[in-house]
Amino acid sequence: MSTLIRDGTVVTGDGSGVITSGAVVIRDGRIVEVAERWSPETDFEGETIDASGCLVMPGLINCHTHGVTPGALFPSAAAALPEEKWMGNLDRHLLAGTTTVLNLCGFASMEDVRVADRRHAVHVRGATTHLPECLVAASMADGGGLTPQVRGLTVERMLEDGAIAIGELGGGQTLGGGGQDLVYIPAAIEKLTGVRISISQSRRIKEAVLGRFIDVEAFDQAELTAAAQDAGLSGRITIEALKTLVAECVLPSFVPAINGIREGVIESARFGVPAIVHSASATSKVLRELMTETHGNGMQVIAAHANHPSHTPSEARELAALGRDYGWAAEASVFDLLHRKHTVTTREHWDLLLSSPNLVSVLGTDYGRDGEHDELISAVQDVMSRGHRTLAGAIAMATSAVAALIPGIAPNSGTLEAGRMGDVVVTNSEDFRDVRFVFVDGVCVVRDGHLTSEAHR
Repeated sequence: MSTLIRDGTVVTGDGSGVITSGAVVIRDGRIVEVAERWSPETDFEGETIDASGCLVMPGLINCHTHGVTPGALFPSAAAALPEEKWMGNLDRHLLAGTTTVLNLCGFASMEDVRVADRRHAVHVRGATTHLPECLVAASMADGGGLTPQVRGLTVERMLEDGAIAIGELGGGQTLGGGGQDLVYIPAAIEKLTGVRISISQSRRIKEAVLGRFIDVEAFDQAELTAAAQDAGLSGRITIEALKTLVAECVLPSFVPAINGIREGVIESARFGVPAIVHSASATSKVLRELMTETHGNGMQVIAAHANHPSHTPSEARELAALGRDYGWAAEASVFDLLHRKHTVTTREHWDLLLSSPNLVSVLGTDYGRDGEHDELISAVQDVMSRGHRTLAGAIAMATSAVAALIPGIAPNSGTLEAGRMGDVVVTNSEDFRDVRFVFVDGVCVVRDGHLTSEAHR
C-alpha cells in the first residue's frame, strides 16, 4: 500500500527541517521519500492526501504515560484499569497524534505491555520498578495490582524481557504528592466523616500536617484547623485525628519510596538503561544528592515533570539547572495545565523552565484526572506559540529528542526521512489538536479525525 501526502508544511522532526508545500511518500510501512515539492503532473499509484493548510510531522513519542496497559497502575501498583479504560486512554493518545508511548506504571509486566501493543495501533513500550524498596512503597500506599507474578519479577528479568528504562521511580501516590491529594487522603477522610473533599482542600490539609517537603516537624495546628474548617470537617473529626489520618496515609510509603529512587538509579547504572525519577518538592533533597553522587559516570537520568507544581517556580528552575550541570535531562509534563485545569491550574513553572535555555529536553503528559490530561500535541503548539522554541524545535521535543534520549523507545521513528517507519501525523497548522490523519507503520489509523478499524487489532 502506498500513500502520498502532498502540499503540506513538512516538519521533519530533527529540530530544524521545515519544507513548505512538501511531500511525504509512504510505501510498505516505511517512508520512502520526503520531497520539497510534488508536481501535479506526476503519476502516483496509491492514495493521495491533500495536506494544504496542514502540518505533516512524525508521530509523537510520549515518554511519560500511565494507564495504557492492563497491568498494575502507577508507582503505587494500584489495581489495573478495566480494558475499556486503558484502551480508551490509548485511543485518546492516537487521536491526538501520539504513535508511541512509554508506560511508566513500573509494576506492569512486559506481557501486560505486549498485550496493549498487540491490541492497539499505538506502539506501547515498558519500563520497570521491580525493586525491593519500590515494592515496599507500593504495598504501603496501595498494592491492589500486585499479583504473585508481579511480586516475583525483577528489574533484570524485565529488562531481559524488553523493558527499556527503569521508572517511574517514586510517584505522587507513594511520596505524598498529587496521588495522595486526589485519591487516598480524600477517600480516607470520606470513610471517617462522610465528607468528600476536593484535591485543593486535601493538599492544604496535608501540607498543614507535613509541609511541602513531607516533614513531621512542619506541622501547623492553626493552619490545619483553618483548612479543616474550610473543607467542612469541623465537628466531624478532631484535629488530632485528622493529623493522624494524614500521617497514616502518607508516611508509611514515603521512606521506602525515597530509598527506591536511590535503588533504581544505582540499578540503571549497572544495566546501562535510563532511569526516570519523580521530580517534586518531596524528592528534591534525594535528587540533589544523586546528582552529585552520579556525576561523571555516564549514566542517563531523566527528571520527570521538572515543572511539578509542588516546587515553587524558582525551586523548579534551580533544580533543573543543577541537573543540567550534572548531566541529567529534564522532562516537562503538560498535565492538564493548558486546557482542562482539573489538577494543575498554574502554568508558571512550565513557562519559566521552557523559556530558560537548555533546561528542558523533552515533553510528556503524565496522567491527568481519570486520564484527562492535555494532549501532547497541544503542548507542542503551546511551546511554539509562546516563543519557547521554533516550530521545528518544539516538534523535536516530542519526537527525535525523545528517541535519542531513551534508546529503544522508537529506534526507527522520530523523524521523517527515507527508510524510517511510516509513523506520520497530518494536523491543522492553526490548531494542532485538530488532527486529520495518523499513520502507524504506514497504515492509516486516524482518518478525518476519527479512528479507523485498523486502530484496534
